[in-house]
Amino acid sequence: MNQLDHLIGKLIASKIGVHVFFCLLFVLLFAIPVVLSDNRGIGFPALLTCVFILGCTYAGRWSGKRWLSGGIQAPFLRSLLLGVLILSITGAAGGAWLFRGSIPHYFVQYLAVCFPLVVLFIFLGLSIALVRNSMLRQVNEARIREEQKDSELRLLISQLSPHFLFNTLNNIYGISITQHKRVPQLLLKLSELLRYSIYETGQRFIPLKNELLYIQNYIDFEKIHTGDKLVLETDLEDIYDRHLEIAPMLLIVFVENAFKHSKNTREPKIFIAITLHIRDGWIHFTIKNSCQPASQPQPILRESSGVGLSHTIKRLYLIYGNDYFYDAKKENGVYAVDLRLKANEV
Repeated sequence: MNQLDHLIGKLIASKIGVHVFFCLLFVLLFAIPVVLSDNRGIGFPALLTCVFILGCTYAGRWSGKRWLSGGIQAPFLRSLLLGVLILSITGAAGGAWLFRGSIPHYFVQYLAVCFPLVVLFIFLGLSIALVRNSMLRQVNEARIREEQKDSELRLLISQLSPHFLFNTLNNIYGISITQHKRVPQLLLKLSELLRYSIYETGQRFIPLKNELLYIQNYIDFEKIHTGDKLVLETDLEDIYDRHLEIAPMLLIVFVENAFKHSKNTREPKIFIAITLHIRDGWIHFTIKNSCQPASQPQPILRESSGVGLSHTIKRLYLIYGNDYFYDAKKENGVYAVDLRLKANEV
């Protein structure tokens, strides 16, 4: 039994099984009206007719492959016309002999029937070849686009992790000068954050609860850094469903950006408010932070916004397509981000 399964697998892998199945199905469907007619005398001629029609179809398929490889040129048209004539004459002679027993008397009659049938089934085979080639080309183009998208996403992630590490190490360096006793605790938090960025970011999607835990660890890290200056408001929905997923290191960029820019304010306090809720299969995430009022409006995305934010916007488009909404604005000394994502459920 295992040898039979192995043989069947090899046939399918070599594409022979597909053609065998098609031919058997065609013969079976062709045999149904012959059996129902209860005319046993035409069984063998009908079988040969079926084989002839299959030959015309595969001749058309071969013609389609030749057309695709060399285009419509004079040699191709001559070969196609010659093939139609040879098959028509052969079919007319065979039909006159099999069904009537006399080629000279019935050749012209069967030629009038056989010629359009040959043209029809050659055209069918040619159409099959063209449609198959078009479908394979579309599948190949889709595969190439997907590989390009995955490569770009991997590049963005590979650039994002060093960017995050660089900013974090800068923070630790600043603290080590004035508050060196806090450095060991900061290094422990940093190790937890790096563990996530190394082991989780290799996946396309991760559980949303893991991303929220990462955000909480980062907030704890920043609390050590900012001390009493931080005024933090959080309203994060408890996520228990591990099947609710999100792209890794997506929300953390906005959190990091909020802490980074809020520190530039002239105010004695740093204000940050974070909310996350799940509504109708969508992740609703908002974050607000205090920022130094600008004299003139600044574009939301500009070169000085940093590699993290610009890469995140690219990732949003590559991963979610039209299944996300992003808006950011600065009003009255507060920078606000509104992000909505279609939750990935497995």
